[in-house]
Amino acid sequence: MQVERVDDDNGRDAVRNLYPLYLHDLSQWSTHYRLDADGRWQPSYVDDFLSRPECAAFLIREDGAAAGFAWVGAGDFPYKRPDRELRLAEFFVAAPFRRRGLGRAAAARVLDAFPGTWQLEVVDGNEPALRFWRAVLAERGPFDEQRGEGDTVFLFRQ
Repeated sequence: MQVERVDDDNGRDAVRNLYPLYLHDLSQWSTHYRLDADGRWQPSYVDDFLSRPECAAFLIREDGAAAGFAWVGAGDFPYKRPDRELRLAEFFVAAPFRRRGLGRAAAARVLDAFPGTWQLEVVDGNEPALRFWRAVLAERGPFDEQRGEGDTVFLFRQ
């Protein structure tokens, strides 16, 4: 398993290709994303995110295949609390690569890349993600879990 910082067109294209799979999965728990008349998920934030200099995108690979991605927002980033330095805005592992420890290992690498105060959110109803993040964060130290508006917010320091 590799976690690569996205810094070229090939990496950006791989994230763009994975993004609709992520939105498909997320649509089980949120009405925010919908398919348009052309079968594209809307709204799409991928190009906005990839263009932000204060953000970092990571591509997760397994045996050379694009298996997932992570987006870390810093600075003046949407929905990041003022008392937090970093927000794990998105984290995705494609279905064929789940339940093998790849997600936990990738999450650890992404979080280790940036020491500081973090937040991440899990949309209401996404029980698999809640179990995943509770387990990942419990292995890493103390964290605070709070009720948000339509989500659960995790606050922690790395």
